[in-house]
Amino acid sequence: MDTLKHSDLKARKRQAAFSLVEIAMALGIVSFAFISVLGLLPVGLSTFRKAINASIGSQIVQKVINEAQQTDFNQLITDQSGQSIQPGSTGVKANRYFDEQGNELNTPAQSVYQVNTRITPSTVMPNNGGNAYLATVTIQIVNNPGNVNITSSANLWCDSRFSISNYSAFVARNQQ
Repeated sequence: MDTLKHSDLKARKRQAAFSLVEIAMALGIVSFAFISVLGLLPVGLSTFRKAINASIGSQIVQKVINEAQQTDFNQLITDQSGQSIQPGSTGVKANRYFDEQGNELNTPAQSVYQVNTRITPSTVMPNNGGNAYLATVTIQIVNNPGNVNITSSANLWCDSRFSISNYSAFVARNQQ
């Protein structure tokens, strides 16, 4: 009887173990899946970065538009030098600088986002002509994470090296 129990125990031990071939196949399947997941990692990170940039850009635009709406209309339709912008032309406000979290900075030294604001008074509406009580505020945001030295030339806003987003809003004067 002792021999029978001993052989049953040996048979059970052989059945409970994995063979070398099974282990090699399992490792091959796992490594194949792992390599494909690693290949998707850069795409996911790039998409994540674009989503963050879009979110922060939207926050900045919302802040600039809210400030434009709360500004006195006569002050809004002046350019960066304080001169009144003539109807039919576009004036440029001073550039503004923001960090990677959307907080405004005083200098461009540590900025990640540069904002250019343009104001067009007497906005022309379809079938209405020029409206002296309506101004168009155009906001351009340059994403410059490397903090490359950017000059305020007209070519900047057409430069393909930078990611540039354009937004527009109408701001109305309260009629008195």
